[in-house]
Amino acid sequence: MNQPTPAEQRAFTEMQARLVALLLRFNEADFARRYGQRDGSPPGEAIRELQPYRDLAALALLRDELFDDIMPRIVRRLSFEAPRQTLREEPPPRGRVDWERTLDATWASTPGEPPLQLHTRQRRRDFTTPENVYVVAALLEYRADILRVLWDERLIAQADALRHPLNAMVDQCERELAFPQFAGIRTIADQALDAGEIDLLIEQIQERSIPGGNSAYDDLIAWRQRRLMLPLLQRDLQTPVIALGADPQRDNYLYQLWIFYELAALLREREAMEPDDLTLQPMRLRFRWKGCTYELQHDQEVRPQVAMWSAQPDTTSRVPRVRPDFYLWRCDPQRQEVHAGDTLIWREPGVIWDAKYYRERESPNAPASPIKRMIADLTLIGEPYGVLLFAFLTGSQSSDTRYTISPDATRNQPLAPGQSVVVQPLTPALPGEQSDVSLSLAKLLDEAHARLHEPRQPRCQGVFLDTLSLCEHGALLGRDGAHLPDNDVLACPKLHIGPWRVDLVSRTAHCCRDGRLCHIINQPGAAPPVRPPRNARELLRELERLFESGDLGALDENEAAVEAVISRIEALTRRFAEITGALNDLGRYEAKLGDIGLDRTLHLLGPTERESLALAIYLRDQLDEVGANDYSASIIHVARVLECELQRRMLAIPGVSGSDFPHGKPTLGTLGGVRRRNPALWGRIDAHLIQVWAGNVDPEDATFAVTVGQLIDEVEQLVRVRNQAAHTTPIPRDRFRTLLRSLCDGGPLRVGALNVLLTAWPAA
Repeated sequence: MNQPTPAEQRAFTEMQARLVALLLRFNEADFARRYGQRDGSPPGEAIRELQPYRDLAALALLRDELFDDIMPRIVRRLSFEAPRQTLREEPPPRGRVDWERTLDATWASTPGEPPLQLHTRQRRRDFTTPENVYVVAALLEYRADILRVLWDERLIAQADALRHPLNAMVDQCERELAFPQFAGIRTIADQALDAGEIDLLIEQIQERSIPGGNSAYDDLIAWRQRRLMLPLLQRDLQTPVIALGADPQRDNYLYQLWIFYELAALLREREAMEPDDLTLQPMRLRFRWKGCTYELQHDQEVRPQVAMWSAQPDTTSRVPRVRPDFYLWRCDPQRQEVHAGDTLIWREPGVIWDAKYYRERESPNAPASPIKRMIADLTLIGEPYGVLLFAFLTGSQSSDTRYTISPDATRNQPLAPGQSVVVQPLTPALPGEQSDVSLSLAKLLDEAHARLHEPRQPRCQGVFLDTLSLCEHGALLGRDGAHLPDNDVLACPKLHIGPWRVDLVSRTAHCCRDGRLCHIINQPGAAPPVRPPRNARELLRELERLFESGDLGALDENEAAVEAVISRIEALTRRFAEITGALNDLGRYEAKLGDIGLDRTLHLLGPTERESLALAIYLRDQLDEVGANDYSASIIHVARVLECELQRRMLAIPGVSGSDFPHGKPTLGTLGGVRRRNPALWGRIDAHLIQVWAGNVDPEDATFAVTVGQLIDEVEQLVRVRNQAAHTTPIPRDRFRTLLRSLCDGGPLRVGALNVLLTAWPAA
């Protein structure tokens, strides 16, 4: 049998003592269940520092037995004395008349006269018995002990919430002492208590005890003896006595409770937790730590459960379940999760703490079994980090060292190198040393916060592989063992899991299609990665992947989807120009913009807009060389320039801001939509345009004027073509030429919609 050392015995008693105050503070209803009267061991030498905690535990534990059982039975059958008394009374008498004595006395004094005084016998109840004096003295003694604990500054200063239950116990004593039969003998009981005669009262009660009497008085004597003698349980495992505390077989669970409530006390002291943030069924703590909200659960399965393991043929009951002692996870900012259908594939990790009070038998220094169990638990639920908290690490002395066990990334390739187990001591301290424990717990929370505070957002970081470099007999296999296509394979780093995690995936089969391998599948706007094109034909193939498929009418109503497609196409074409070197030589394409009618207004455009128009001309020339039949990318660049200029002017209108528009900013189709559906906003825009609009835009015809309505109609025509370009609808060469002319130099507005916007609506 593993015999506890003196240090373990002392620490165990200290832990119990501290837990008394913590339970009465946070979970008074559960106190009696945790601290029942059980067979324990002799208290050994008294620990002076812990006496207030022992007294507090005994006072609280025996309270209900006194007030709910013993006192009601005493009050129902109070002890009393009723001696006979002979009195002389004038009629009418209150007692029973003794006629013989009355007549004899009358004959002796006034013979022949009727009696004027009557001799009577009376019985009066007297409640000043040793039993009742003892009851009042025991209540006064109980009340005094409660007040002594209540006035203990060392104890109450650490847990001010204890004042309420202690004051409630004092009030219960006062209510019992206010009983009329007790109130009349309170002075006598006070004197007996001051004179130390309470043991004499017990002897008198025992001498007067008769069969069939009120046994509640005997129960009160036994109750007082237990309250005075009941020790805190220690772990010497010698001759059993009635003791106060947990069973030695449950030392480990007592250690976990102590940690849980010490954390609650620390968080309440730092105002990081509200009263409602503590849940006892099941045991959970929700708190704020350095700007994040966390939840700590005790002795529960980790939820939601990631599908890490399965068993065949039964996939539900044969996989071992994991119930760590403590599981800490960040719940705000919102925890990220990845699902494949109804299956949870990945979620942001938490931190596991396992608390071990016992000392390992196989070795005084290396707790091997708990470490192996921790590694198994981490592997079963897919967590990377666990901490083992030990009350004792080395025989009779607690270790001050802290060490980490993790896979050797240079040797053990099948293991996840990011997984680690930390072993460190957390020894219960004396009541005056609680600050040391608080510092250790705060450090644990700081370390967990450093690992968990930054949300891990899955992002696509795929890198295309050059499969031409494969050896003659080489073949690329996915995680499922299937061959991957030679021309469409990516290395997919998953940094949200760890820098070591890289999957081989197929863009066609897996990206945004298979949640087991693609973790961005459910994100808004998620799209497969784009291979950087090296020539115009590759550009066309990649563009075909980007164009939105489905109902074109739905796309017309979904500006956000259009914006997502356009952004991806712009990024791809700009990357293409960068790869081919044209991005650094766009001057010659900007020169062509003057040839298509922008010679008078090109200087009014910003650098970004001029670059976008030059890219449109560059893409047109590239597509011409390969005889392409789809010029959607060029149209998208042209439309973006018009949208940017329109947006800049609308946001410059006094009283108009981005919040006035559905997507936080005006888009190309916004002006017409506002005119039709938002009269108030349109009124502000129209009032501004009346003041600044200059409709005479044709320098060769001063009589020709363009209205705002005509510009809006032309812009809406462009919006429809732009949406077709973002869709899978091909835009042929001649239609692109017509659109470019109506935008820059021609069309219904004569000088083009872009020239009208730049000249008729001056920028602020």
